[in-house]
Amino acid sequence: MKIVRLIYASRLTRDTGPDALGKIMTVSRRNNKKLGVTGALCYSPRGFLQILEGPADMVNQLYVKIIKDKRHSAVTLLEYSDIPYRDFENWSMAYVRADEIARTLLQKFSTRKLFDPFEMGPTQARGFLMAVTKERADFLAKQEAAIRKS
Repeated sequence: MKIVRLIYASRLTRDTGPDALGKIMTVSRRNNKKLGVTGALCYSPRGFLQILEGPADMVNQLYVKIIKDKRHSAVTLLEYSDIPYRDFENWSMAYVRADEIARTLLQKFSTRKLFDPFEMGPTQARGFLMAVTKERADFLAKQEAAIRKS
């Protein structure tokens, strides 16, 4: 079965409140597991940056839903390609808010101090999402270790 990677940027529409983001994540994680899709999402008030990996037909269907979703605007495809393996195989949908990102990562992948997904090309976007999810995984592992110690 062919595996593809799709990276896109988008903005939340003005009438979409903060509660919508939680709902999007809950539904995405549940549905992605069923569909065999993995990936990561980074959010800031400037927009979303998301990477989806999985069977081509499933990723394509998800992207069509995203384009039609009234909560998204300015949906911009950054990359669509066949891939030999997944980068996010352990994440049904990793989620990171821009205010949780170390400044050093922003400086490495952007020319600005603020996260703006529309200023990244596909290579930058993929590297950025890989770096922030590694940072997130390390943080969660440290939290889990601290809990076990107590």
